[in-house]
Amino acid sequence: MTTPTVTVRPGRIEDAATEAALNREAGWCWDEENLIVEYHDDAYEPSSVLVAEVDGRVVGKLELFIGAKAKHGRFGVIRRFVVHPDFRGQGIGRTLLNAATEHARAQGCSFIELSVDVTNPIAHAFYAREGFVEDRVEVLMRKSLDGKPHASLYAAQRTEWEQG
Repeated sequence: MTTPTVTVRPGRIEDAATEAALNREAGWCWDEENLIVEYHDDAYEPSSVLVAEVDGRVVGKLELFIGAKAKHGRFGVIRRFVVHPDFRGQGIGRTLLNAATEHARAQGCSFIELSVDVTNPIAHAFYAREGFVEDRVEVLMRKSLDGKPHASLYAAQRTEWEQG
């Protein structure tokens, strides 16, 4: 298999449908085009989305936010990082992650961080190869407000993962 030529660029409002589809495929929120359009139009700095293109087609994305902590100064937070399933394993994620890392470095960040689900060993291995180390473990807790269970797909995945 030949390695595709990947171009990384800032996300654009025209990418909204593709971004929503990538988020939906991963089972995440922000999976409707109209929400992404509002997001691009109003609620954040558009350059925080980076997309990866192959032959003019958006095949991956991530969001990079710049924050600050008193102890460490500026830092980057990567969220909603996904590569289309048909393009995984071809270096696209690495290219996108490297672009985000360079962008954060250019913004004066001292580190970047991200979170990864405990049931995703492939992503854990990828991030470890890219130099990420585990910093802390968090548990997402949910409280029903309507009396109905609202377990995420991750609850079932975690059960499967723990049972081996």
